[in-house]
Amino acid sequence: MSAPGTWLAAPYALVHGDDSDGRRAAVEAWKARHVDPEWEDFSLTVCAEGCPWPEVRNALSECAPLGAVRVVVVPQAENLLEKPKELPAAVRDLLVNPLPDTRLLLVSRTPLSAGPGRILGAKPFSEWAKEGRVLKVGALDEKEAPGFVESTVRAMGLSLEGGVAARLVSRLGGNPGVLRRALEVLELMTEGRRITAEDVDQATFRMGEQGAFAWSQAWQKGNLAQALVALRQALEDHPVEGPLMLLSQARREVDRVCRLAEARAAGLKGPALTEALGLSPRQAFLVDGYSRVLDRHGAGGAARLLHRVNQADLDLKGVALSGSPAALVSLTLSLARAWAG
Repeated sequence: MSAPGTWLAAPYALVHGDDSDGRRAAVEAWKARHVDPEWEDFSLTVCAEGCPWPEVRNALSECAPLGAVRVVVVPQAENLLEKPKELPAAVRDLLVNPLPDTRLLLVSRTPLSAGPGRILGAKPFSEWAKEGRVLKVGALDEKEAPGFVESTVRAMGLSLEGGVAARLVSRLGGNPGVLRRALEVLELMTEGRRITAEDVDQATFRMGEQGAFAWSQAWQKGNLAQALVALRQALEDHPVEGPLMLLSQARREVDRVCRLAEARAAGLKGPALTEALGLSPRQAFLVDGYSRVLDRHGAGGAARLLHRVNQADLDLKGVALSGSPAALVSLTLSLARAWAG
């Protein structure tokens, strides 16, 4: 999915969401629009992780070469966007009235909310959203995800058996990055450039139906030893696609806790609340478990836990060649502690 033209043209913009591939593509497209390749080394500043607002302001204030604009990208801006009420007045003025010949892109690796007291629900970012300067990349809903799979398959020069797109989504969820990487794995497995239901079953059955479920059930019970055993088994059985499925399972569970916080803030109850969490009426009993985690850690703790899942995704990419399980082991510890209290 390409970034909208309005967002790409925005001199000051924000991109957020847990689809790392989508974020990366959006950032590169925005930079291509605003950074002069001939002056990139002198006009582009990429801020460090956790940089404060004063550092961002100083970067924007630096002089650019004659005829070029000063471009600042904050690739991990979560710390700048946590507390909208604490946004310094000078920063608020800067975001409303940008400095001449400057460009700014804020990047959040976690989804941001427009609910009460949240960053997208407060000015100036609420106004940015109305102006099309905020782009979200992340999980697709149940109706959009199969279409995304089908379009990606066509772009890869592959074809699908009937019903395979929906089958893949039901196993992995709607995260575009996870679905895209799973298709890359399936491309290596298939013969004749056609993905069948059997191919999907072979790639996902044990992890989707047994391994990932057993792992998540263990840490949701706070049973760390059992969770680590399930993790080891899953990685041994499926060393390539296994990590993707485990992350997808963890993201789905933690995301539901975050969505529960938003639903509560919106005053949703009963069937409306269950639907907001993406659960069917028969799955309403699961809400109690998510409620216990949210009551124990609060909305902020749930958001930090989702950030922890996204960080594990980044860490896994960094050790792809070595195949180290350290990132998933650390994530398992965090999840077991969060659910056990």
